[in-house]
Amino acid sequence: MVRTVCTDEDKKNLKVIATQLMELRKLIEELTESLVNVSDKKLMKMLNASQDDLEENKVLNYKEKLEKQIDIAEKEFRS
Repeated sequence: MVRTVCTDEDKKNLKVIATQLMELRKLIEELTESLVNVSDKKLMKMLNASQDDLEENKVLNYKEKLEKQIDIAEKEFRS
């Protein structure tokens, strides 16, 4: 049986490599998800339509949406 002896520096390097491998795995998963999304024609069509709506100011920002909901709630409260 062969026994390997690791120095403190070897152990430190192995920990760094293990951390980097975990980060790499996460990046690969994110890339895979991105590639799946980009290859989804239906999703891309929806995203492009959303982009068109944004450019044509057909969407409300968060503040506008919240103000609209408050106005609706106030009208319902007064009724």
